[in-house]
Formats: sequence, C-alpha cells, structure tokens
Amino acid sequence: YVSFGSFLSVRSDVLGRVAEALRRVGVRAAIALGSGDRADLGEVPSDWLVREFLPQVTLLDAATAAVTHGGNNSVTEAMTAGVPVVVLPFSTDQFAGAAALERTGVGVALAPNTATVDELAEALRHVLDLPTRDPGAAGRLAGLAASLRETPGRARAHAALTGRG
Repeated sequence: YVSFGSFLSVRSDVLGRVAEALRRVGVRAAIALGSGDRADLGEVPSDWLVREFLPQVTLLDAATAAVTHGGNNSVTEAMTAGVPVVVLPFSTDQFAGAAALERTGVGVALAPNTATVDELAEALRHVLDLPTRDPGAAGRLAGLAASLRETPGRARAHAALTGRG
C-alpha cells in the first residue's frame, strides 16, 4: 500500500520512483495517487489498484508493507495493522517518526528527494522480508499492533488527559 497523504500526493515524481521500485520487486500494489499525475507512475500493471483516494485502513489490513510519508495517522494505522513501512519523510515530525520506526526495526527511512529506485526496491525487500530476516522486530510489531487494537489512540488520549490510564 502506498500513500503520501492528501497534501504530499503532489510529489508524483517520488511516487513514480516508488512505482518503478515496486515493479522491480514484483509485488502487487495499491497506490493512493491523490492530486499526483498518474503518468508519472509509468506503466501500471493490470493487478495494481491506483486511485485518487483509497480506503487506507481497509487496505492496510490486507497489506504486507506500506510506503508512506510518515504522517502520524498513516504510521499509526500501519502499526495498528501490523504492517512494516518504508518511510519517506518530507517535513516536520515525520523525520523523528521515521527515525523511531527505523530504530525499532519495523521500518526503513529514506530521503524522498534523493532515494534512488534501487534504494527504494532494497527498502521494500527489507520490510517485506521482516518476519524471516528479523523475527524480533516482527514480534515487536505484532505486539504493538495488538496493543493498539486493544486500546485505540482516542482511548489512550482520553486516559492521558483525564488521568484515568
């Protein structure tokens, strides 16, 4: 599953490199194009789903990996689904989140403006192979996903604000 959110979807140049990496890895993809230019994706395989907007939570529940800009909602939803991520942070808190995901082993962070197709393909292979390559990280991701499903963010925030947690 690939999405850069509603604001950063204009970076179809980066989406184009991600699409080429996905083709090289040989996986099916669902790409939320947003306001990006579909032509920048190159030839779209017939088994890919490319739309302006996609139901992110539903697709993450069926995904094996995600490529994201690292926005809080996207990362939280990927972690809740237990999906490792390739993070291409563009601004603000996305950099710290990307570093944390990489540090815990459940994601790979790359610079969106300079990441090559080869680097993107290697990052995709890395997260797709997480269960066999790093069972410890896969276990941490599964535990985090279970925890987030048990106590969703809104309940965590309420508990933190009211002191009932």
